[in-house]
Amino acid sequence: MAQWVRLAVEKLNSCHTQPDVELALQHLPLGMRALYDRMAQSIAENSSPTSRTLAASILQVVTCSLRVLTVTELFQALNEQTSQILDFQRAITDLCGGFVVIDNDGNVTMIHQTAREYLLGHDFGLEQPFRINAQAAHDHVFLSCMRCLTSIGLRAKLNRNQKPDFLEYAATAWSSHLLETPTQGAAFETLQRFLTGHSVLTWIQAVAMNKQLRALIRASKHLSKYSKRHENWDAQHNPIERRTSERELIDSWALDMVKIVGKFGANLRRNPESIHKVVAPFCPKGSSIYQQFGKKEAKNLVVSGLSEVAWNDSLARISLRSSTFASSILAFGTRISILDSSATVSIYDSSTFEETNLLKHGERVYIMQMNSAGTWLTTYGYRTTKVWELSTGTCKITVPNPESRPRPLAILFVHNDDAILAGTDDKRISSLDLRESDPAWHLVTELEEPELEGHFLNAPSYMCLNSDGTLVAVAYRGHPLSAWEVDGPEHIGHCWRTRDVVARGEVIQAVWHPYNEEILGLYIEGVVFKWRPYDDEISEIAIGASRLSISKDGGLLVTGDVNGTVKVFSTADFYPIYQISSQDTVFAVAFGPDPHRFYDIRGSCANAWEPSALVQFAEQTKRSSDLGSEFDISSHFSASTLRQPHCVDSITVLAASPSGRFYCYGTEEGTVYLYETQQGKCADIHSSKSFMSIEQLAWSNDGRYLCFSDSSKKLFIISIASGATSANTPAQSKVEVSVSATTNGHILQLLFHPASSHLMVYTSSIVSIVSLASFAPVQSLDWHDVECRWTTHPQNSALMVGVAPRELHVIDWNLLDHRSYAFEYPLSSLAPTTDGSGNSVIDEIILTHDKKHLLCQCSVLSGDSKEKAVFLLNVSWVSPPETSNEQEGTLHVTPTRLPTAITTHVLSSLSFLSNNRYVYLSKDFSICYSSVLGSDELLASDKSTTPAETKQLFSLPGDWISRDCLALCTMWPAERSLLCPRNGEIAIVKSAALA
Repeated sequence: MAQWVRLAVEKLNSCHTQPDVELALQHLPLGMRALYDRMAQSIAENSSPTSRTLAASILQVVTCSLRVLTVTELFQALNEQTSQILDFQRAITDLCGGFVVIDNDGNVTMIHQTAREYLLGHDFGLEQPFRINAQAAHDHVFLSCMRCLTSIGLRAKLNRNQKPDFLEYAATAWSSHLLETPTQGAAFETLQRFLTGHSVLTWIQAVAMNKQLRALIRASKHLSKYSKRHENWDAQHNPIERRTSERELIDSWALDMVKIVGKFGANLRRNPESIHKVVAPFCPKGSSIYQQFGKKEAKNLVVSGLSEVAWNDSLARISLRSSTFASSILAFGTRISILDSSATVSIYDSSTFEETNLLKHGERVYIMQMNSAGTWLTTYGYRTTKVWELSTGTCKITVPNPESRPRPLAILFVHNDDAILAGTDDKRISSLDLRESDPAWHLVTELEEPELEGHFLNAPSYMCLNSDGTLVAVAYRGHPLSAWEVDGPEHIGHCWRTRDVVARGEVIQAVWHPYNEEILGLYIEGVVFKWRPYDDEISEIAIGASRLSISKDGGLLVTGDVNGTVKVFSTADFYPIYQISSQDTVFAVAFGPDPHRFYDIRGSCANAWEPSALVQFAEQTKRSSDLGSEFDISSHFSASTLRQPHCVDSITVLAASPSGRFYCYGTEEGTVYLYETQQGKCADIHSSKSFMSIEQLAWSNDGRYLCFSDSSKKLFIISIASGATSANTPAQSKVEVSVSATTNGHILQLLFHPASSHLMVYTSSIVSIVSLASFAPVQSLDWHDVECRWTTHPQNSALMVGVAPRELHVIDWNLLDHRSYAFEYPLSSLAPTTDGSGNSVIDEIILTHDKKHLLCQCSVLSGDSKEKAVFLLNVSWVSPPETSNEQEGTLHVTPTRLPTAITTHVLSSLSFLSNNRYVYLSKDFSICYSSVLGSDELLASDKSTTPAETKQLFSLPGDWISRDCLALCTMWPAERSLLCPRNGEIAIVKSAALA
């Protein structure tokens, strides 16, 4: 009624004479329906067809828009229809019959929600003067969005920061409108043109610039639903021409969009423009984005060496900060929480995998837990327990822990998140009431475990609480698992093994089923069990797991093991549904809110997995439930899905031939493979019967010899035939040389003489020279100085140069003449050490393009952190003593510091290219180069604050990033390529910019 009064007053206010007022009073409607009919009639009876069409278009857009639009946005949305309008704002007011209003901020809104319902025909019947067809309206808005996104010159406008006002709405809302369009119409063909043109990349650039990558996730879901709807429609109405290829394109892009966010999201947020040139080449060759755009970039950037031709089941990889390792992961609501070794919890968005908050407890953290909505998190530390609000990242409550400092084994939000329940290793259950003004831990119950004959009862090693905190399971070493009702407490029973074993088995992890009084747990030897304590029903299965987690709906169980294998089972009967192997040990696993996604922790990174097999399982389970039938898993999952996974043999060393064409790598299990850039694997040139890990690998300068060593200190020297073809193996001969009798410690480096006549073998205690003529050691020198990295002297091939953190050594290949040079260098913010080395180590030394300098990268450990320093040493003039009688003194070289504008971003130094371009892997996992030398003089960077020219060439996909693999990344100048280990394979990234 208030709305009716408002409209009536507005009608009276528009009168200018007394007769007009009286006439208006006589014609006032008796209700809202009559009022809206009158307003609609004024639109329908407009004498101008153009005006009626414009009014209808305005009302279509305003009625069905997902948010309020401004006058400017609406003007651009209508595009050609508004090109001749003199005063668009006045036209809105005059033509729309009062259905819309413009506020003081220029927003165009419906006058009332009932006006929108009236125009859409909701509860007002079909007989009305003017009506909006919802599907047609959404179709109209969708086409308006497409016109904006496909407009000529949009990419240039984005780069000039001249974005159209309507772009933000068009970029984030088009897929929502698409889902509401009619099945038969222009939308399908328009979508096809959009997905096959460059405009789709410009759209991704636009949402990345606005930090709205979530729009890609939303569009992916909408495209999948849209394609399924068309498939169903075609099956019923158009069974002959079912437009299969068109739907496959839509489905393919739906998959591409979600993978792009997971694997390239971090790079797109930093550099949105990269979507056009450097993202598509890294996508699988079977993806739509590669087929349409990746092939076209082959002259500038091409990726080879990987076996995958389609997207794998990895959704994203989250890399932790340097020098930290993750210990726990949780996923609730829209957030992921990762606890690392520095007592820091990192919070990530579960859609875009963007870090949103960093929570620092300030002391050692034993355990963390989130509430089911993902809005609160608690961390239990050594002295205090803290409660965090995740939307802001602020600590809301800090509570001292009990003075006895018990270790928490389980923690849980209960009572609608108003309290926290904790089980500790003193057999107590305590609660924390968050509603109290001064919260404190209070004892709830103490568990008096009954003594069992033949069992030694000690402190609990593990606890788990059920979802409402009414039941608890307690594990002990050498004692059966015990189940309790917390209220009382009341002991329920013990979980006894189903078979006779020498060791009773320690339960290392257990979880309660979220909806049943059932426990699923894991024994230390890798046996998974299921126990119903009230019925004392027990079942076991040996799968070799070391971690487990249950899905939020209780239907699935995920396990991980030390070999990097993750397996998913149904909880009903332990039937295997899915399994995959990846590099590195699995330290923790967790399901997300949806059972088709799970996460794992592998030391320095976390992985998000979303296998199609889990989606199929959920669909089949739902379908069987709807039909009221029993779901037979084995009939829906093929043997190929459940085959024994291949454990990934981790790559330990990697090197490429300086002359090009061949590269080689060794593995943790003692296998060495030789590859050729065109034909792939040439040969398995070595396989250790005792699984001795390959530790060092080196090529001769001319590419004729390859040498590697294993953990038993055996050397293997291989002769490589450069003219070999695919018909014959390039590995011509293999010689084994043992140096274990003459050396102590591991072999740290192998270095060939420039003439390929000798090989230097460097350990922590000795330097040996092996002749390649006799394949035997010919010289040796005791070495007890600080660990060095060695290379050939750039000006004198008869000499070697070794760089230690604060010393430079020059020695000849006969090991007769040796001279040391000292240098001091303030490593980043750290003061120079006085002992000459401290906790420093030289990571890499690289010869610059001018053949006069060595670029040195040094790491310094300071507490829990690691700092890197990069500096240049002029070694063109250093030499050993000319005579044995030459007087020795303290000689010095002066290092030259690189600009901090460069070094603060360096993760790993890679190479020097022509024009003095320093190539490195940055901390955001991009390959960059900077010009650090000019003319023939060093840049005076210690005094200069002018940043050197820096260019980002490309970024590595998120699922390539692993701390161990990145340490092996190798630049291959002869092939203009980067070699990067990835899950047991070597990716070759060939870039024209690396020439």
